[in-house]
Amino acid sequence: MFPLLCVMTGIFVLLRGSVSRLLGIEWLDIDIVPIVVIYLLGKDKELRAGGLAFCMGILTDILAPCQLGLFALTYSAITVGLNRCRRFLDFNKTKTLALLVGTYLLVKWAFLSIVLRLFPAGQLVPSIPFISVFVSALITGFLALPLFYILDLAGDEKPSGIRIAIAGDHHGRTFGV
Repeated sequence: MFPLLCVMTGIFVLLRGSVSRLLGIEWLDIDIVPIVVIYLLGKDKELRAGGLAFCMGILTDILAPCQLGLFALTYSAITVGLNRCRRFLDFNKTKTLALLVGTYLLVKWAFLSIVLRLFPAGQLVPSIPFISVFVSALITGFLALPLFYILDLAGDEKPSGIRIAIAGDHHGRTFGV
């Protein structure tokens, strides 16, 4: 399953700019990397999540007109930070994971905007208005819910956040809810 996630995320990173230009949504930053990284963190695969974040960051750096290592540092730092805050966050609920995906994007752009101000090459990367970053985080967070479900089904695991309870009536009959 992990090699498939790596290939899927790599293809997304390679095609992201072309597809967004084709659809006319360059101002949106719909990013699957945080979705897959948060999914892996939710499945207690921290090392794989960190490795994937770093590799997809390097791939993004190669394709973007910015300092080499900037996105790798950003993705890796946020992933390590989220992993270190594990005891305070509930990675067992799908809605929490979707919220973390949106937060991941907001932190990514906050981190990038701070770091880009420090380097003179930051002039090459266009500034993005906060409203588009917020809309991107919102859309990506909502997109995370069905993708988590699909990833769980592809991995032959019980879908995240789906709880099946057995309920009964007063006659002793039970049925699934």
